[in-house]
Amino acid sequence: MKVKLTKIKELPDALHPNNIEEGYETIRVVSEENFRAPTLGERFWVGFFSTSGVVEIIDEKTFKTYSSIYQWEIVE
Repeated sequence: MKVKLTKIKELPDALHPNNIEEGYETIRVVSEENFRAPTLGERFWVGFFSTSGVVEIIDEKTFKTYSSIYQWEIVE
């Protein structure tokens, strides 16, 4: 399956500023057995790319890390 991750916003008080611009998108192929939705306290992995630790689940497809806000979706 393919997972698309989009950086919505870098937080002004980012704990780990990473110089990834707002609007950055990546689509990665992830096996269903290795996919895990964002989980509080853990990095969100999409293939070999990961975010910093998840600190808040905003809604079903949006989450906040120590540094940024991201949206994710499964794409065909």
